[in-house]
Amino acid sequence: MQIKPDQLRNDLKARQYPVYMVCGDEPLQHREAVDMLRKAARYYGYEERDVYHADAHFDWNNLLIAANELSLFASKKIIEIHMPTGKPSDKGAALIEYCENLPPDIILIIIAGKVESATKKSKWYKAVDAVAGIVTVWSIDGHHLNQWLQRRLQAKGLSLQADSLQLINDRIEGNLLAADQEIEKLSLLYSVAGSKQLLPLDYEQVAEAVFDSARYNLFDLFDCALSGDLKRASRMLYGLQREGLSIILIMSLFAKEVRMLAKMSAILYAGGQQQNVEAAMKGFYIFPKRKSLLAQALHTSRPEQWQQLLKQLLLADKMAKGAEIGDPWDMMQLILSAVAGKTYL
Repeated sequence: MQIKPDQLRNDLKARQYPVYMVCGDEPLQHREAVDMLRKAARYYGYEERDVYHADAHFDWNNLLIAANELSLFASKKIIEIHMPTGKPSDKGAALIEYCENLPPDIILIIIAGKVESATKKSKWYKAVDAVAGIVTVWSIDGHHLNQWLQRRLQAKGLSLQADSLQLINDRIEGNLLAADQEIEKLSLLYSVAGSKQLLPLDYEQVAEAVFDSARYNLFDLFDCALSGDLKRASRMLYGLQREGLSIILIMSLFAKEVRMLAKMSAILYAGGQQQNVEAAMKGFYIFPKRKSLLAQALHTSRPEQWQQLLKQLLLADKMAKGAEIGDPWDMMQLILSAVAGKTYL
């Protein structure tokens, strides 16, 4: 039985499944669903908890042994299987046997990574699906992300207008963990304890809170370089490095921006002749204040420059992960210079 993440709480109040499976690769919803299942199980008296990590060497017979063990400490228990690959190493024989002979007074929670479509056709998945509540978490974007943000804000007693929601949306880039942090920050700054009315926040309040963090210099870094202010952009990069910000996070943001500009530039120069820049930007959500900056960058560059930047970002990523020799921070400085139009990589 499939259960949507936002319906799990009410579903747990209405019924209990002997097996639950949480799968997917969106970390915040994944973590919250698992925490909710653990809390509900404890509420219903499942006090003992056995935890297993099902890597490639895991003996799945341990699941069957745990299911048949008599507990000395509690009459009910949770068996928790962490299965990051999204499928069992024994082709699911133990899970099939478990689901066909469900033990009493045990809740099995399978914590999995992304489950591929082909895996859902397997015998083990069908056996689990027949007896389990399955919560699949997906990344949220666009209009659905705004709805998700609004619900989370309302739970904190806050209400935002569309432009303020879009500001947060733009800044978090689909990262729900970052969104959760921003909402918590807004709650600490503005919510009124005990109030039953939603507190409306205006754009300026939200902007002040969102930008009031050195971490969010990251989101200004690309635009600072794109504007040609290499000296300031270099200082910002150095500051982010000193603060311990992940180079991977910086590169991910740059890669997203460069990919977008590469696509727009390809449209702009389709057929070898420069087209209308407004037409090239159509179909991409661009914050209004950025349009003139991006338009200027598109007018003064060529598609091959953005493609070359993507290659350099890939090289920097390999350096950061130890797959290539070199300092990724030095490479990012070169990339900054290229974005600023001071060099051509």
